[in-house]
Amino acid sequence: MKTACLVGPHDGKFIYFASNRTGAWQVWKHSLESGTEMQLTKNGGFDPQESYDGSEVYYSRFYEAGIWKVPAHGGNESRAVEGKPQVGYWGHFAVTRAGLYFLDAEAEPGPAIEFLNFATGRNSSVFSFNERPAGLQPSLSATTDGKTLYFAQYDQQSVIKMMQFTH
Repeated sequence: MKTACLVGPHDGKFIYFASNRTGAWQVWKHSLESGTEMQLTKNGGFDPQESYDGSEVYYSRFYEAGIWKVPAHGGNESRAVEGKPQVGYWGHFAVTRAGLYFLDAEAEPGPAIEFLNFATGRNSSVFSFNERPAGLQPSLSATTDGKTLYFAQYDQQSVIKMMQFTH
């Protein structure tokens, strides 16, 4: 089974996807030119997203909170964000040129979107949700410049929310 496919935004030559073909969910890279596939993760991976420059792939893990990264050509996996987004909120992160937006479903007084700035390595709060965020599916996306976010939350009616702002 494959899921969470994403054509790499860097050059459009690869598709990143999660598959449980090995018995556990892992992140894979498929070359659109040659058709070859390479397993990028060994310790679990789900909902892959390529970095703006194509050098890294960020991903969630199915049974563990946080965001990890691995070089796009393969190599050592490392944690990019500790403990957020929480389990059940896979894909609640978005990669931009300047950093990562991600959900903290357990923030007080309510769930919030935070931003990890790549240049400084610091997290900052961006905004809080009015309602509970939608879980069990990827539902946070951002434009490459990071000025527009798209997310889903549970409202009385179905709508897509959009926010625009500057850093």
